[in-house]
Amino acid sequence: MLLAQSLITMKRNQQAHTYCIALFALCAALSAATPAAAGVKADFQYMLSDFSGTIPSQWARLDVDQRFREIYTFNRGDRQVQIFNENGMEIFTFELQDNAGSVADMTVGEDGSIYLLSNRAGAASIMTLDYRGEPEGRIELSGLPPAMETFNTDCLVYRNNSFYLVDSASLRILVVSREGEFKKLHRLGVQLQDMAAEQDRERKKTQGLEMGGFAVDDQGTIYFTVPVLFAAFRLEQAGVLESFGRSGSGPGKFGVVAGIAGDGHGNIYVSDRLRSVVMVFDHNFEFLGEFGHRGNGEENLIVPDDIAVDGEAGRLYVAQAANRGVSVFRLVFQ
Repeated sequence: MLLAQSLITMKRNQQAHTYCIALFALCAALSAATPAAAGVKADFQYMLSDFSGTIPSQWARLDVDQRFREIYTFNRGDRQVQIFNENGMEIFTFELQDNAGSVADMTVGEDGSIYLLSNRAGAASIMTLDYRGEPEGRIELSGLPPAMETFNTDCLVYRNNSFYLVDSASLRILVVSREGEFKKLHRLGVQLQDMAAEQDRERKKTQGLEMGGFAVDDQGTIYFTVPVLFAAFRLEQAGVLESFGRSGSGPGKFGVVAGIAGDGHGNIYVSDRLRSVVMVFDHNFEFLGEFGHRGNGEENLIVPDDIAVDGEAGRLYVAQAANRGVSVFRLVFQ
């Protein structure tokens, strides 16, 4: 009797052991068959510097010369343009002359020309400088549609032989040729106001509705953020407007979004002032990861704002507050 019970117990233990082995093998097979989740890793490289060390700046405007792998910064407060090589070392700097007028923004052409968004006597124009900061002339805007006298542009981007001028408060984007001739006007106010009303039906909240960051990629796709909507947007050349983002304090969520950029692979980068991070999304708006986080370490960020991406070199430049300067990260997609 005892012998029979022992044999039954041994048999049950063997079956349990066999089941555990089979279950383990199945889990291992499933793990091997399932590809690793896509993501991104950002490694801190350096701060933009000169031979004395890191150059302080407060929310500088950024643009990249893709041909020479150089990064340009514009500091509105001291009216200074600085140029850095691909290793982050300053190679040239100059202050804007008085005849430049009131300068709101800067962008860089593919030939190294520097373009300034200048306002004189209430009229906007684009001032052209050579790579040494010497004035070459002005581009006057022409052929504009009616009511453009109320167009108060505060952002300028040059891509693919076109200038993009932005009136952040009125949510309008003006596109002109390299010669300043009118090409297109995007009026986004109605669409964005409807979205704001949908989010807050009781109060119909639309005050404070303006763009935060703005960028155009090499294919002519427009990206921008609207902080009060906790949203980022992609506007295709065909006119299709798409949005993504959700309010929150966790990974991939939006606090106070600011700068935005897109690379040649469709990846989108969004900075968040409140959370002090840069978030990365793929072409389908799937969250890939984030980096930065407030702190004093070299890999940390302090209230990041404007960002610029050099997709071919895999580098991302991030302007910050508190005179922290511009941090440079190398991106590795997994």
